[in-house]
Amino acid sequence: MKKILYIHGFCSSAQTATARRIQEVFNDCETHAIDVNHHPVESIKQIVDYVREHGIDLLVGTSLGGYYVLCANVDCIKVAVNPATDPEHMLNHPDMMGHLRYFNARQDGNWYFDFGPENLLEFRGIDFHITPETYIICSDHDELLGDNRAYCRTLMPEGHFSETSQIGHRMAPHFTEPVTGDLWKLLQGLLTY
Repeated sequence: MKKILYIHGFCSSAQTATARRIQEVFNDCETHAIDVNHHPVESIKQIVDYVREHGIDLLVGTSLGGYYVLCANVDCIKVAVNPATDPEHMLNHPDMMGHLRYFNARQDGNWYFDFGPENLLEFRGIDFHITPETYIICSDHDELLGDNRAYCRTLMPEGHFSETSQIGHRMAPHFTEPVTGDLWKLLQGLLTY
């Protein structure tokens, strides 16, 4: 049985509807999701350790989780969905600063965290680990990060970048894309490879 690990975005948790949707669509796989945080070194290490400990076959992340997926040095298929490829600048917005509330319950019981300019500096000097099994899929209408497609395309070799008009920034909660859509076909194809 294939194992999938989902990594959520900024202000979210493993309890997001996206993780449940992945489990629903790929019910023949073992789906995992973990809470990460806004500290990149800590979160990337947590992901790497989890992938190795649990024998994950497919690592998929959205937004900041997509950034973490791109940075994780692991030996599995990696898919970043609408990744926040430059979090130091993408998270530098008044709405993303201060005393923030998570969108979903977290395993540690915390609902709030503080995020300030000093946290943006933590993203400096962290490199992507693009492997032959790394893929990016971007929305052509990302309402949160804007159009990040041109940069993402430069990161990927031929055939490893795709775009879709079927989702916005988040895969959840709206899920306007049917299970036969671009994102699900990409993931299904990679799982059967």
